[in-house]
Amino acid sequence: MYTKNFQIVEREQTSVKEEKKELRSFMKRRRAETENRDIKERALVENFLKFLSEKGFQIGKELTCFIYLSYSSEAPTLSLIDELKARGVRVLCPRVDGEYMQAVPFGEDFTLSDKGILEPTGEAFCGKIDIAVVPLLAVDKFGKRLGYGGGYYDRFLTAHKETLAVGYCYDFQIVESVPCEEHDIPLDGVVSDKRKWTTKEK
Repeated sequence: MYTKNFQIVEREQTSVKEEKKELRSFMKRRRAETENRDIKERALVENFLKFLSEKGFQIGKELTCFIYLSYSSEAPTLSLIDELKARGVRVLCPRVDGEYMQAVPFGEDFTLSDKGILEPTGEAFCGKIDIAVVPLLAVDKFGKRLGYGGGYYDRFLTAHKETLAVGYCYDFQIVESVPCEEHDIPLDGVVSDKRKWTTKEK
């Protein structure tokens, strides 16, 4: 009986992993074909600012945002970072340290990770983080997110439960359902170039 149950669970886990693999592959191809990126980038910034306002955040020096540094075909974040910094927001970006990510202030000096992703240098930030802007390959209306499989953001969000996690993506990355495992942390909100919504309240 126990063996049977274990085999069923094992098959289900394998099925979810395969679904994730297929969706990742599809979305990477689809995202690489994205056109009108500059127009979509402006719309993303506008919608994110509206999202913050609707959530009651004051966009100024009292706000701390953790924002990924976009890589390859990801929804670009540099314009968002520039806009927030111009308004006095403290902006932090990820730096990988082993299996975990540190939140490091965005500055003028960067290094390249083993994967070719820009990472800020300097001391890691240890205070409260209000918002985390999270990259993704796909997301559904419940905030279930498909990432790259490394688990870095799941671990980061688990360690920062007070932080509002917001997915940042092109609208076509929003799908009907994302395959999910127990360790996957759902997002609190999603912002795309066409819409924005809150998935749950903290």
